[in-house]
Amino acid sequence: MEEIASFLLILTIYFLGILAIVQGVIRPKKFFLRKESDEIIKIPVNYIRILFLSFLLALVTTTLAYLLFI
Repeated sequence: MEEIASFLLILTIYFLGILAIVQGVIRPKKFFLRKESDEIIKIPVNYIRILFLSFLLALVTTTLAYLLFI
């Protein structure tokens, strides 16, 4: 039980840190759509990609750190 809790704690910390780094490198892009009434809509494009990449990197580094220090 302690192993699972420590793994999840390390994963959370790594995920938040890597998320900040990845957002700095991959800047969230937005594109603009113009409606018929000249209203401009901003649509974020790659937030899912940023979250997925951050979680994948955090999972890999957490697993590596956990296996090295057992």
